Amino acid sequence: MTPSRKTGKPDDERGRTLLFRAAAVLALLLMSTLLLSPAAAQIVRANPAPRVSLTYIAGSTVKVEQLIGDVDYQTRAPTASQTVTRYDILGNDIASSFEDNGRALFLFGDTISSDTSKVKYNAHDPIAWSTSTDPTEGLVLNFYTNADGTPLFVEPPGVAMGPDDVPNAGISLPDGIYLVINTGSDTSLPDPHVNDYSVLSRFDEASKTFTTGRTISRLPGGHFVITSLHLSGSDVLMFGTGAYRASDVFLATVPASSFETGEGTRYFAGLVRGQPTWTTSESGAVPVLQDNPTNGPAWPNDNPTIGNLSVIYSKDLGLWLMTEDGGRQTPKTAGVYFAYATAPWGPWSTPQLIFNSVRDKALGTFIHDPSILPDPPGDGLNGPTIGGNDPYMTRGADYAPNMIERFTTVSRGTLTIYYTLSTWNPYTNVRMRSQFQILPEAPRALPLR
Repeated sequence: MTPSRKTGKPDDERGRTLLFRAAAVLALLLMSTLLLSPAAAQIVRANPAPRVSLTYIAGSTVKVEQLIGDVDYQTRAPTASQTVTRYDILGNDIASSFEDNGRALFLFGDTISSDTSKVKYNAHDPIAWSTSTDPTEGLVLNFYTNADGTPLFVEPPGVAMGPDDVPNAGISLPDGIYLVINTGSDTSLPDPHVNDYSVLSRFDEASKTFTTGRTISRLPGGHFVITSLHLSGSDVLMFGTGAYRASDVFLATVPASSFETGEGTRYFAGLVRGQPTWTTSESGAVPVLQDNPTNGPAWPNDNPTIGNLSVIYSKDLGLWLMTEDGGRQTPKTAGVYFAYATAPWGPWSTPQLIFNSVRDKALGTFIHDPSILPDPPGDGLNGPTIGGNDPYMTRGADYAPNMIERFTTVSRGTLTIYYTLSTWNPYTNVRMRSQFQILPEAPRALPLR
């Protein structure tokens, strides 16, 4: 037996040692996979270690178009959807979208009709669809309507749909279309959202009806009052926030086959040696992403401010992408954030601030700034009041940055995302665009032995 030059061991003994080590590594990999659910294991296999990093391109965030109304308040150009002329929809609150058999379905929050309308919508919530696929063209929304031409509103039986009660997410599964409604708001209380909870509802497109399902999460203590849904393998991934604008981001997974009943729901309980752990108790959930731009105390002693979020999957990059409104700890950190991860449970990248209304010069252009008098050209206002306040004295806001998955593009080393954004004053929704440089991830140093 000839000794190895490096170890001094016989070659056959060295070979047995290497074979043993390889077998041990394989066994560990198989064991870690078996610890996951079949769907989670499928995600692990489909999501190797990230090979790229995404860096926000400074100054790339721009408003593409105004979605609601007949005239863009900033540019004075006609909107693509002409929602006043076609549906008597002048303005609304949050907008979110999801894919459904070649179309994108859009859910909208509290809606107002035109100033001249004799019909008052009382903050009800319409639903629309679109077949637009080119992000460089106008997004055309087609609202569902009743027989008399009025908008169809999301109204599950027995669910209050008044001010601040809105559909916030949806998903198309083989057995139907599901919506998550966040309800329970009471605008007479100091904190209108203190009793909020989320309810599952089914939408029957043929009959244009909604049925009421299970309660998903409830305050206080709930983590999935506002959600973002995405199918992954045979599971529905549910990302969520709890207390409004006072939450980090949490994750739950539900078998798609039992999504209607919620049977088999598991909540992310943290990473152990890089692998996810789960609990069947919502109270045991821990965040997958924290809103902590000032590097303050860690969860659960942090002071998070996330309200709305969206999560999509980029097949081109093999990455999960997230946008959320947070950073409200200071004016300079407030705005829209972006993060990414190889697996839905992370670890997620450090959130990057991709939109701040002051930094990106949105105030006084397409978001109202009452300190600028007279109003700058194009700073349009609508409605007699904004939340009961004088519209000329009410500052606009940016919130609910919800990505439009079909518009995500990867080209020439650049990732481009498009998302809806609510502006409060004017009371409308706009479509935004942000870009990121795709760079090879720095190689990780191997541990010394």
